[in-house]
Amino acid sequence: MTNSPPMPRLLQVAAFAFAIIAVPLPAQAWWCGVNDAIWRAGHQAAETALEARVTLMGTDLSAQRAITLEMLLSAAKVNTAQGATNGGREATMVKSSQEALATTLGEQTRREAIVDAQEQYSFETGQGVNTCSAVNLTATVTQSLSTIGETGRKLYTDVDVSPGKATTVASATATRLATTSLTDAEPLFDPSASDDARKAVIQHLAGLPLPLPDASMPQASADLMLMRARRVEALRSPALVSLNAVRAMSSSSAHETGTTDVGAFVALDQLIAQYGGGDGFEAWSAGLAGQSEHGLLVELARLRSISLTLRQTQTEQQARLAALFATMVAVQAGGDL
Repeated sequence: MTNSPPMPRLLQVAAFAFAIIAVPLPAQAWWCGVNDAIWRAGHQAAETALEARVTLMGTDLSAQRAITLEMLLSAAKVNTAQGATNGGREATMVKSSQEALATTLGEQTRREAIVDAQEQYSFETGQGVNTCSAVNLTATVTQSLSTIGETGRKLYTDVDVSPGKATTVASATATRLATTSLTDAEPLFDPSASDDARKAVIQHLAGLPLPLPDASMPQASADLMLMRARRVEALRSPALVSLNAVRAMSSSSAHETGTTDVGAFVALDQLIAQYGGGDGFEAWSAGLAGQSEHGLLVELARLRSISLTLRQTQTEQQARLAALFATMVAVQAGGDL
């Protein structure tokens, strides 16, 4: 028998694999096993290596999963922190923006209020046209018109035939003869005329006083003469009061400090020149265009004040005229004493 070459390792394993020992088994079950130590050793080694690899792979997977979870957790923390930071920045930005807006609006409102107050109440636009001159003119007109009655009553007592004077006929006659050229009423309406000239005109208009009783007369006759003299003085008094009121219109006395010392005629001329189409009317009208609402109200208040003063003066004139007419009616109705 010749020696055959050795079989390769793989063929040996295959040959042994087919060397199966049949073991009688029950009719319904068969078991077939490989009774080869080398194969079992290889299988055991492969199984051990596979288990080690599977275990290593599970360990690696667990480690990778833990790392992944840590990364996800870190990413979530970073995202949360970034969101919180962005939210804080956004809230800070919104708050800062709102504060800046509120500050800006408040400052704008304050400055607008300052500008409005300056426009409404400043000397140029909120106090009327040419304030100093207007105030002085208003004060002058008001004072001149309001003192007509008071000044007229003072001047009235200066006339030599006013009630209670007891001027003699001789004295009054001498006064009239000394002023025979002053029988024209023009000085009453001429502001440039002297007050003595106006007084002389009024005394000429009033005439002479009645003779006074003397001690040689009987008491009854003296009383009767005195009553007639008093009646004449009473009948003259309304006219004398009115004439002296006209005289006071040109008088510049009894004015308050700070006003222009002029009579009512001159003050009214100034008033007309300012508001009635005179020399100052155009400048006053142009000045109204630059006035604020407060300035226009100030001008309106001044005009109404002047209107009330003129109305009061007109009422006083009507009262004097009513007294004159009443006196005339009383003379006609009373007859001689």
